[in-house]
Order: sequence, then structure tokens, then C-alpha cells
Amino acid sequence: MVNKISISINSRIYTVVANEDPEYLKSLCDYVNEKVNLVLSEGNHVMGEKPLLLAALNICDEYFKLLDKSEPAEKLSDLLTENKRLEAEIRDMKKAEQESGSKAEAVADELDITKKVLEETEEKVKFLEGQIKLKETQIKKQRSEFAIREKELLDMLESK
Repeated sequence: MVNKISISINSRIYTVVANEDPEYLKSLCDYVNEKVNLVLSEGNHVMGEKPLLLAALNICDEYFKLLDKSEPAEKLSDLLTENKRLEAEIRDMKKAEQESGSKAEAVADELDITKKVLEETEEKVKFLEGQIKLKETQIKKQRSEFAIREKELLDMLESK
């Protein structure tokens, strides 16, 4: 909403058209008048537009000094905060890396042990498979011998 108001600066009337609230514009006008009155109270009979120009320079000086003070402090604060966050993140990552390294070593050790157990188990399985074949051969041989003896016994019983 566009506002049109009349303001008085250094006893001169100006019409201001702006989107700002009329009360805000009046407070700006009051501030400028304070600065003009300060220039007039300090000056050597300053006349015409000079008080307005000097007041504007003083206001700009205040503004730039505030910018110089606030920006570096804010930037420094932001940088310090970011620095602390990054340091904490680095500590967390180093800790996680150490834990991962320890876990990886433990898993590698466990894997080596498991491989050895597996190799030993495979050797036992081969040995036992050999034993099974040997026993199966012995059983076949004994069955064969049993069958022969059984036949001999039957033949002997029949012949008597």
C-alpha cells in the first residue's frame, strides 16, 4: 500500500510517497531532524542545505560503522560456530574410523579362525569318508565270507 505523507525537516515541508507505514516514516523524519539540530548546535552558523548534507553524512557514518561492527562479529560468530560443528564432526568421524578399524580387524581375525576350522573340518570329512569306504569294503568282504561260510554250513548239514 502506497502512503503519501508530508514531513518537516529543518523547517521545510516535504511530501514523501512510500510503501512504508506513516508512523515509521515520521520516526525517520524525527531522527533526521535530531541529526540536523545536532549539526546546527555544533556549527558555526551553518545555513541553507548544509545542515541537511552534514546530517546525511553523519547518518551515513553511523550506518557504515554499524555495518562494519555487526557484520564481522556476525561472520566471526557464524564461522566459530561452523568451526566447532566441523571439529565435532571430524572427532566423530575419527572415532567411527577407529571403531570400524577395530571391528574390521576383529572380523578379519574371526575369518582367519573360521577358515582354519573349515580346513580342519574338511580334512576330517575326507578322513572319515576314507574310513567309511574302508569299512564298507570290510563289510562287503565279511558278507562275502559270511555267505561262503553259511553255504559251507548248510552243505555240511545237508550232507549229514
